[in-house]
Order: sequence, then C-alpha cells, then structure tokens
Amino acid sequence: MFRWFDYRSRKADHGEELPPYLPLENIEETGEPASVDCSPNESSLEAEKPPSNPPRGLNRAAKWALHYLHVFVPTFLRPSSREPKKLYPTAWLDGLRGIAALLVVCHHCSLLWFSWDIHSAWKPGQKLLLVQLPLIRLLVSGNCHVAVFFTVSGYAISHKPLKLAREGRLDEVGATLSSSVFRRHTRLYMPAAVVTFASALMTQLGWYGRVGLPGVASPTREPPHANGLMDQLWHYAGTQVATTDPIGQEHAQAGVSRRVQSPYDTNLWTLPIEFNTSMVIFMFLAAFTRVHDRVRMAFALALIVYFHYYFIYWALFLFLGGMLICDLHFELEQLGWHTRPADESSTVPPMRLHARRGFVSRIWNKIRGSRIHTRVPSLASFGLALWMLSMPEMARGGREAAGYVTIASLVPDRYQDELIVPLGAVLLVLVVDRATYLQVLFNNRFAQYMGKISYSLYMIHGPLLWTLGDLSP
Repeated sequence: MFRWFDYRSRKADHGEELPPYLPLENIEETGEPASVDCSPNESSLEAEKPPSNPPRGLNRAAKWALHYLHVFVPTFLRPSSREPKKLYPTAWLDGLRGIAALLVVCHHCSLLWFSWDIHSAWKPGQKLLLVQLPLIRLLVSGNCHVAVFFTVSGYAISHKPLKLAREGRLDEVGATLSSSVFRRHTRLYMPAAVVTFASALMTQLGWYGRVGLPGVASPTREPPHANGLMDQLWHYAGTQVATTDPIGQEHAQAGVSRRVQSPYDTNLWTLPIEFNTSMVIFMFLAAFTRVHDRVRMAFALALIVYFHYYFIYWALFLFLGGMLICDLHFELEQLGWHTRPADESSTVPPMRLHARRGFVSRIWNKIRGSRIHTRVPSLASFGLALWMLSMPEMARGGREAAGYVTIASLVPDRYQDELIVPLGAVLLVLVVDRATYLQVLFNNRFAQYMGKISYSLYMIHGPLLWTLGDLSP
C-alpha cells in the first residue's frame, strides 16, 4: 500500500539506504517509540503511515537556534567534560564579591517592588515580618554588602604588592603599583561610562517608568529628561566630567550624604569612593613596603584607628582593614599558622543535584570531619559577623531593634551606621580568610560565576530594573 511512500524502503537521491522515520515523543524517556491510541481497525493503517516529518528548513532553523541560544545559559549550569578549573588561593574573594553583588541586586529589587516596612527594624510589640529578622535581613539589605565590597577590594588590590614585598622583590613592587595606579581610573570608570551612555539614550526614548507601584520605597528613578537627543548627550557629558574627577572627590564620612553620583545610575555612587580609597592604599604600600613587615602592620592599624576615630572615614576603614587582613594572612603563613589541609579541594567543585555529593553535604562533611574545638570559635565569629552586618539603619529604628538595643547604646551618635556594620564586614573577611573550610561557601561554581560577572551585574542592574523591571500600568 502506497509503495511510493513506504518509509521502510526509502532511498536517498544517490541510492544510499536511509534509516526509517521514528516518532520523536518519549524516545529519550522510554527508549521506545511513542504508543498510538487507535482502534484495532485503524491500527494496521496507522502502522504503515509515517509521522509527519518537519520541513528540512525548520530543522535547520531549530538546530541553529539551539546552537546559539546556549550562550545565554550560565556557565555554571552548562554540562562540561573538561577538568574542573583550578582555583587560586584568593578565589574565595571573587565568590564573596559575587554573592554580595547578587544581594545588592535583591536590595534594589526590594526598593522597586516593596515598601520601606521590610527595611525598618522590628521592635517588640509590632507586627513581625520574617525579612526583618537578623541574617534573613541580609537578603534585602544594601549598605552592608557595599561594606563587604570595599573590604574585599582592599584585600585584593594589596595582595600582589604585599606578596612581592615579603619575597624581597621590591623592584617588582614598584612596577606593580605604577601599573595599578595607571589602570585604576580606566578600569573603574570606563564600563560605567558605557552603561550611563546607554541609560541616557533610554532616558531620551522614555523607557524609564514615571509612576511606579503605589507605596513602594523607590517607585521611579528617571534621569533628567532633555528636550532633544543632543541636549541629552551634552548633559550626559557634563555629568561624566563631574563624576570621574580624579582629584576633587572628598572621602566618605559618617552623616554626610553621597557627594557625587551619576543621575543616569545612582547605584554608581560607590565608584568615586573606590577610586579615592584605592589611591590611598597604593600610596601607603609605596611608602611602607620597604619597612619591616610588622612595622608596616602596626602603622596600618594606627591609621585605621586614627582615620575612623577622628574623621569617621568609613570607606578608608574598610579598605585599610582589608589590606591589613591580607598582610596578616602572609604574616601568619610565614609563622606556619595558615596551612591549607591537604584534602581541601583546589578546583571549582561542580554543581550537583545529588544529596550525597551536593553542596550542603560538602559543607557538613568538612565541619563534621574536623576538630570541634577549632571550628566552634570560627563558626561563632562567622555568625557574629553576619549578625553585625544585619543591624538595621539608625534612621529605620536601629537603636530600638530587637537584638541590637544593647550594642546600639554603645555606639556614639556621631558614628550613625558607620561603626557596627563596617566592623562586621572586616570581621567576616577575617574569619573566612582564617577558617579555610568556610571558603567552600564561595569557591563553588555558582559563587565563582557570580564573582566573574559581579562588576558587570553591579553596572547594569540599576537601569534594567527601573526600565524593564517597572511593573506600573
């Protein structure tokens, strides 16, 4: 029957035998062709009819789409037959930075879609929101993660110069510092210039929401709208000159509003602070890399206390604190106090779905397989650091917040929020640096991927949220 359409004996144009058609449904799941629900009288006829074969052009288009759409899948979710990527000793800093960047995005999402109530402190007698509790609050907090950024940056930019100095390679220290100073301004501001330029174009096109959801913390963030494209670009150029000034920026202090921020992305207020404080770090290293290591550490500690006690330069406190932790790391390593166990992984662990080899079980195995007396202090310190980072802002009732009344009473009024949270950020980096088993939290593939994209994520999430993320009708 229908011999001209017999799929069991079809041949190609050049006479080569072609395989029979097979239904596509359920082949991967069952290993057999899909069953056909039909009556006995129709079964013989249906058995001789092949399923409809999609046009060759459609197949080609589908294969092309699948081939190129895979680039949108995050690398930590892609199957890979390659060997796990080798981790360098400070890879956990990238993971910590990546997780902090992700939580900053969550914070700005909460401003766009929720009210200020979730950011206010919970006081006894009031209705409790789960997100107001310590540690959980970190999911919607913002400033505490910026403090972690700054501490990690202080550690990272001083790592190579301090390592070279302790190895006696002082000539290379000078070359490293000069290269860092030369590239710092461009590395910080060039990506921001591209993002804010796109933001200026989106402003002119009217893509920013102008109403927002009712009752939310920050319904709109529309930049100034000029009458025409050229006026918009001139305004953008003027803001770029002001925000990238490498000389005139003042250091961030407690109680002082953010002096410089781009109207095209107010989230970038941290960039001038990062540039200023990193220049201080480079200047300190240039001055003190030739002195004795412990003398340098003593001077760093003295500067931290001096700057924060008299001037409350909280950003300098964080950067210098990160640098001091890095120097302390090398000092204790020389004394033999910081040796990595031989069984610790030096590769990026793959993401698993099985409990036995999963992410949580790896953490539990490391804790269970270690001496309890060496883990309890570090775990307690880790929890203390997270609790300090969870402290609500004073303007949101931080002094009356449940669990923080006592510690808030010890903070002088002039410090506002620039004492407990910065101390928590420095303590967090110190604990993770010393307790290497905790670094598994930031050395997994997800955290490393977030660290890889952290700066770009920090750059673009603001304009995307207040344009595409605007849910107002």
